[in-house]
Amino acid sequence: MSQTIGELLRRAVGDLQGGGIAEPQAAAEVLLADLLDLPRLSLFLDIHRGLNPLQCDAYAARIWRRLQGEPVQYIVGTQEFWSLSFAVTPAVLVPRPETELLVEYGVKHARQWLSHHRAAMPVLDVGTGSGNLAISLAHAVPQSRVWGVDISWDALQVARLNARSHTVADRVRWIQGDLSTPIRKTVPTFALCTANLPYVTTAEWERLPRDIKAYEPALALCGGEDGLDLIRRFVTMVPDVLASGGLVLLEVGWQQAKTVVDMLEQQGGFIDVGVERDLAGIDRAVWARKR
Repeated sequence: MSQTIGELLRRAVGDLQGGGIAEPQAAAEVLLADLLDLPRLSLFLDIHRGLNPLQCDAYAARIWRRLQGEPVQYIVGTQEFWSLSFAVTPAVLVPRPETELLVEYGVKHARQWLSHHRAAMPVLDVGTGSGNLAISLAHAVPQSRVWGVDISWDALQVARLNARSHTVADRVRWIQGDLSTPIRKTVPTFALCTANLPYVTTAEWERLPRDIKAYEPALALCGGEDGLDLIRRFVTMVPDVLASGGLVLLEVGWQQAKTVVDMLEQQGGFIDVGVERDLAGIDRAVWARKR
C-alpha cells in the first residue's frame, strides 16, 4: 500500500515518540531523506508525494532498527564531521561535534608551524577510529603528511575508505597498533599529535543509554575506573613522538582536564600546557607544546 511522505513521517514520529527515542522528528526525517536520496528540506516540498510499497517497507525497517536503539548514523552509514561526510560502521565510534575542537586548534597550530617550516608537516592521530580527525586535518592542511594509528583492524578499514572518499589517501598512512608504540623510533617526530582516546569511566559506562552501550564499540569508549587508563599511558609516550615546538591535543572527559594537565606537567619536557572549552563550556581539549 502506497503512502505519502507526510503520512509516513507522521506515523514514524509517533512510533519513535512512543518508543522513547530521543529527537524523533529529526530521526524520522534523516532516515527518510537518506532512503530517498533527498535533502531533508525536499521532504516538505514534496510532502504529498506518494511512495511505492517497497519504499514504504524499507522505511518501516529503518524505523524498526531505530526503535531497537540502533543509532541513526549506523542505519544510514554516515556522519558529518568538520563539514565532511564520513562512513561509519559499528567498528568505529560515531564522531561527535565536540571533537571538532581538536581540528580547529590543530589547524591553528599548523598555520603557525608552516609559517616557519617549508617541509611537509608530519601529523600523528592516535586512536584514529573512522579517521575523522586524521582526514579532516589532511583535508584542511594540504601541506600535511598524516599517520593514523588504531588498535582495531576493522576501524582502519573504515578509515581507509574515508580517506579515499575525501581524496587524501596519498597523504595518510594507516598503522595498526597500540597507541604510538608502532611508530616510535621508526618515523620522524611529529609537528602535531591528536588523540581522542577512550575516556569514559566505569561508573559513566553503566549509565550510558542503550544507543551507545549496545551499538558503539566499548573498545573506543571505556577508559577504566577513572577513564584515564589509555591517556595516562599515552602521556608517557608523547615526548618521544613530538618534535621540538610540536603540539599534542587530547580530548578528555568533563571532569578530567585538570588531572591530564597535571600528568603532562609532571611528565616534563613541555613549555606550555593548557585547556580549551567546547561550545557547551566544558573543558574538552588539553594541549601541550614540547620544549
